[in-house]
Amino acid sequence: MRIELDKLEQTGNTFAHTFEVEEIVLDEEHSRLLTPPQIRVSVRRSGHDVRLQGDIIAKAEVDCDRCLKSVTLSIASEFDVKYLPVDDYRSSEVAELQDDDLTTSFYEGDTIDIDELVREQILLALPGRALCGEECKGLCPVCGIDKNADSCNCQGAVVDPRWAGLEKLVNGES
Repeated sequence: MRIELDKLEQTGNTFAHTFEVEEIVLDEEHSRLLTPPQIRVSVRRSGHDVRLQGDIIAKAEVDCDRCLKSVTLSIASEFDVKYLPVDDYRSSEVAELQDDDLTTSFYEGDTIDIDELVREQILLALPGRALCGEECKGLCPVCGIDKNADSCNCQGAVVDPRWAGLEKLVNGES
């Protein structure tokens, strides 16, 4: 979705848009969108600077980090991003990253494509580690069986011989 800057009013614009699931590609092996992302945005322009404030709502499916079962997550993310012309970035002499730089993006020409903003906000809203439940036992590291559904007689993971000395130290052995 593109915002055409020459059509923005000086007082600001507000709009809502529902993306198709296929429009936003997460490029994540273990994450998928289940519902079309919905976005509400307030756009304000001051000269060449453009500020977008809004929120995104969607549902995503991620794999449990222990057992690989699918986990459905609701995403509700707010954002506040300032867009500057890319020429301003090229002409700046700042070598150090400032706090404001984390919420600043750049545009070229007379349009701002917000698809990447939506994608970024969804990925930032996903947890770093997802579990199907706190009690999830995961997969057996030896045979791969789901310990939540079945049990196995495996004795545990085979320890890499390079780490055997550390295991002795942890167990209090000499």
